[in-house]
Amino acid sequence: MTTTSDRTPNGYAELFAWLLGVGKKGVRGLYLCLRGTDYQSLAEFSRNFGVCMNSVADVEKGLELCIRPMRRTLIGRHWKTAVETVQQGGSLTDALSPAREFLPGFYLPLVQAGEQSGRLAEVFQFLHDHCKALHEPLTNLRRTWIFPLAIFFAGSVFRILMCLLNGDVILAIQLAFSEALGWALTALIFGLVMLSPIRYSIDQLRLSLPLVGTLEREIATHRFFRVMSMMYAVGEHRVESMIRLAAETVTNRAARMDLEKAAIAIENHQTMAEAFQKVGFLFAQTQTTIKTTELSGTLARGFQHISDEAGTSMVMKLSWIQPILFRLVVLMVALSILSTLLKIAIGLI
Repeated sequence: MTTTSDRTPNGYAELFAWLLGVGKKGVRGLYLCLRGTDYQSLAEFSRNFGVCMNSVADVEKGLELCIRPMRRTLIGRHWKTAVETVQQGGSLTDALSPAREFLPGFYLPLVQAGEQSGRLAEVFQFLHDHCKALHEPLTNLRRTWIFPLAIFFAGSVFRILMCLLNGDVILAIQLAFSEALGWALTALIFGLVMLSPIRYSIDQLRLSLPLVGTLEREIATHRFFRVMSMMYAVGEHRVESMIRLAAETVTNRAARMDLEKAAIAIENHQTMAEAFQKVGFLFAQTQTTIKTTELSGTLARGFQHISDEAGTSMVMKLSWIQPILFRLVVLMVALSILSTLLKIAIGLI
């Protein structure tokens, strides 16, 4: 269904409604970005639910047991009707969907793939490992911008308070207006980057960077081919549908759109190897593995091998990137404190 913010505006009334919709979407996106994803709780839930699926294999009982420790978390509060949804005949994906905006983009598509392939225990073990691997690096990466942002904001408030304490109300009002305008422009730029086609160009740039790009490609490859290995082994779905579902687990827009070219190629009756040759960001070794396993009739095993290799390389990179990110956080915080103190000192002179 097309929302107001997704349609092209026609006339002043629709233009206002469109801008309002984009504004609300931007504010909501900024809030979610500031809040972050609770990867630690998700990893624990995924591990517990995977164990339940291995031992009990009852989705309803598994949910009832595993959601209980998460009731105090934001995600857990959105899952309070999950058991009831399953009892009424809903799927596990439907049951977990109320918390969609607080989950990482890859989570629900992987759950859906696990349901459709009948391999929920394997999917939730994968989700546990993946969320656990991403928790610390993404937390530190988030701190590199949110801590300095908080320091700069505190500095702005402090400068206004200093003016008020000195009895200069006019200057305080002028400073407050100037700071508010600056923060509004920052939020506008951030919104344009997150909500406009610029985001696609940024994702493309990230894929081409020497170290970050390689890690991005490995994360995308790890998720995508894990889903493909499960779905292809079952063989109950059309290949293009498998590719599109697997592509939903990839959060990089440029990589996801690149992978969807393979689905179009399959619809045009090309072979699997020919289809994935259309995907530009895949490694040469990945292309070779797809070609050889297609010839030998072991594509499901080949997809699993590609995912495992990408996952091993991804974990190794994250392990030595972790201390670099920590030092980067310390450096950014130190620079932001110095910059804020310098602004305050200049204002007092």
